[in-house]
Amino acid sequence: MVILNTNKGLKINTKILYFLFEIFSRPCTEYMNPLIHLSIKSKNCYCLDTNQAIVVYSKKEKSDLSEIRIVKGPGIFMLQPNEWVHKFCWHGEEENSKVKYVAGKSSFEVLNCAPDQLYYNVDEVRTADDALLRIKVMIFYEIKDIRKMLSETKDPIADFLNWCKSDVIAFTAAKTYLNFIETCHMLNDLKNYSKLVDRSNKIGYEITKVVFRGYFASPKLQTLHDTSVKTRTDLRLNYEAEIQNQKQLDFNLKNEINRLQMEQDLEYQKVINQLELNKARMMESNRILYEEEKAKIETDTKNKLKKLENLARQNEQKLEHLEKLNQMNIDLTEHLVSSMAKADKTIKIHKQRRNLNGKENEDSTNFHFHD
Repeated sequence: MVILNTNKGLKINTKILYFLFEIFSRPCTEYMNPLIHLSIKSKNCYCLDTNQAIVVYSKKEKSDLSEIRIVKGPGIFMLQPNEWVHKFCWHGEEENSKVKYVAGKSSFEVLNCAPDQLYYNVDEVRTADDALLRIKVMIFYEIKDIRKMLSETKDPIADFLNWCKSDVIAFTAAKTYLNFIETCHMLNDLKNYSKLVDRSNKIGYEITKVVFRGYFASPKLQTLHDTSVKTRTDLRLNYEAEIQNQKQLDFNLKNEINRLQMEQDLEYQKVINQLELNKARMMESNRILYEEEKAKIETDTKNKLKKLENLARQNEQKLEHLEKLNQMNIDLTEHLVSSMAKADKTIKIHKQRRNLNGKENEDSTNFHFHD
């Protein structure tokens, strides 16, 4: 007697027919009849989650050919008498290591269709200057076409590892150790994994991303590199310190030049202001002198005009007096001579000349001068 629980099926091997019962949704019991049954066994069904699938082969009736059927979850699947499930045998992770893989290590029947990733170390990668490196990457992939995968490859993990190693070696071989250190960040770009991407597309997978996790060099090479890095760092720090010092000196010199220029401009401005002040003072002094001279000239002119007016009045009075004397038949010449003061100097000029009769005549003229 075999008791059947949920999610299980019965494998009954009869003397006439080999078949499988359907999945029972309730417990049941089956008795073995030795006359009919060879064996009765309880078998687990395939319980598939959302991102799981199995590849089922079924034999066609009256033919030696078989057809492939992809069964995807979620659901519970039980094989029929003429069906069997494809068994995958891929590279798998080595025990106690996530970066080393062994052929045939991973055997399974239920295929994971969800996006997944694997860690891989590409060992003994040689640079252009013969430096041996270990390149660490992480590959993100997702299956897109199960039928294409079945027809194009037996082990997609092996393909990923091989073509990733090919791309990494091609990238590193063209660079020296120092160039690789400067450009290793480019290993995060899918453009540098062209062979891996092409191969994954051909086998029904998609490489969504490759992450560069770093590199490892031999202790001796790493020590040399650390020493050179320290030397370059010291040189760069000294260079930057010298640049800062030079910039500080330039800054101080520019400030000193600006300060001298400002002092010169200030002195020049002082001179200009002093000249303008002197000019203003001189103009003011000249204006005052001009006003004083002008006032003096005006005063002198007024005084002279007054004198002239007084002299004109005196002359008019004298003229009026002389006219009155003339009307009184008084000899004006004698009057004028008598009214004049005695001359300080007298010059008499004599001139002799002969007339027609031969007599000499003498003319004389007197000039009187008063101091």
